[in-house]
Amino acid sequence: MTLLIGTDDGLYRAEGVPFEPGDLEQVLDCEVVTAVTSWDHTEGVFVASSTGAYRSLDGGRTWEDLGVPLGDRFWHAGQSEVWSILATADGVLYAGTNDPYIFRSVDDGETWSELKGFRELPSRGHWESPIDPHYARLRALEVVPGRPEQLIAGVEAGGIHLSNDGGQTWTDRRDTIVDDVHQVLPISEDVWLAATGYLDHDLENLGLGHAVGEGGLYRTTDAGDSWTRLDRGSDFSYIRRVFVHDGTVFFCGGEEAPPAWVDDDHEVALFESTNFGRDFERVSFPGEPHEVIETWDVYDGDVICGSGLFDVPDQRDDVEGRIMRRMDTGEYETVGRVPTNVSRIEVVNA
Repeated sequence: MTLLIGTDDGLYRAEGVPFEPGDLEQVLDCEVVTAVTSWDHTEGVFVASSTGAYRSLDGGRTWEDLGVPLGDRFWHAGQSEVWSILATADGVLYAGTNDPYIFRSVDDGETWSELKGFRELPSRGHWESPIDPHYARLRALEVVPGRPEQLIAGVEAGGIHLSNDGGQTWTDRRDTIVDDVHQVLPISEDVWLAATGYLDHDLENLGLGHAVGEGGLYRTTDAGDSWTRLDRGSDFSYIRRVFVHDGTVFFCGGEEAPPAWVDDDHEVALFESTNFGRDFERVSFPGEPHEVIETWDVYDGDVICGSGLFDVPDQRDDVEGRIMRRMDTGEYETVGRVPTNVSRIEVVNA
């Protein structure tokens, strides 16, 4: 089994876990990695990043650029970035950028067309980004299990939106969650989880901050019609990712948003729930009190995760990324270090 590790300085590959720094190989120089993922129904593994979207058909050794359109953006912001990628069982590829636009390919990535209906959502004028208030990020792009035509789009910051026709038309659901949506995790047709954060509340003083929200972990049992916050009362409400394995829900939350991470003016906590969110127990891990766990997977039956201080306003060069494994005792151990912050991991058979 091979581990692919996305960082804020490209994609790395480890032949196994645990590993030493010398065992790592950088296999893709794509700057900031925003997604690494694969699906049982689609050949290959996919990467989204600040330089584009890529696919590997040989376990991450070599990569091809999928050519997702990256147009020039606002005058000070450079080019677009790909923040999410999705392959559905009917052979269609989707990619979300930080303008945010959604692109669709029906010919295996040879050509792409924009799904312009996404531009027409009424709340679009209130979407924002932590970096550039004029352009939000399409962080989450998912298909509903058992419903290949039903798509979920999560915007940072701009809420969750739904399509029932493969992305041609969209229903605006920002009224249900106004926070900056980092991830939507569909468990079944009707039960989904959402990990959210919030914009710096100081933006309100500048006339910005439409979607400051409060962050937290949410659950819907009616396919997005309504959401319930599971971590109500928690101080660690800035959450990037949630993970579910073998009946346990995992998430790591921060007391503060990323601006506080620059100078370690924050604390983080790791939580587990064995009753699907009715109760959460705080557990210790090697990266506390400051490293944020961004990503999860399963390696040889064990839960593994990656941490760092990814996507801070001013990138920290003094922080290494960390890969951890959850042992049978419930304790976490460090099984590898990466030169820079870990954003995504994906286990592939190669």
